[in-house]
Amino acid sequence: MKSTTTLLIIAFMLLLSPTKTMAQDKDAIENLTIEQQKLLKEQRDLMKANRDAFKASLTAEQLAILKDRTLTKEQQQSALVATFTATQKAILSENRERAKALKEEFRTTITKEQRQQLHSQNENKIREKINEIKERKMRKN
Repeated sequence: MKSTTTLLIIAFMLLLSPTKTMAQDKDAIENLTIEQQKLLKEQRDLMKANRDAFKASLTAEQLAILKDRTLTKEQQQSALVATFTATQKAILSENRERAKALKEEFRTTITKEQRQQLHSQNENKIREKINEIKERKMRKN
């Protein structure tokens, strides 16, 4: 069950994840070697292709579940997972494995300084996201 939940979370991240801001990407990319930049581009292209392939595999029923605003996110997730075909599960699993491999390949190429810089940038993104969520909650109340 836990692997199904993880699989579902990855699927939603692929489908609904917002794009990064260009300024943050530029800062990170400027400090990377040509080889590292190629790896990142390859990873982004692969993720986009995987997301498009998965979206194309969704049935009308699954799309209706995603568009149903009366369901909570949890209800959408459980309803969607219940309708996944074996092929869709395989696509998600394969996508996850490819992404892991590319991520590991990239990790082996970065220096300690680059790792620290990327870590601090990620911390800033997390803080921004938390603040964004808090602001949305305050606006709703």
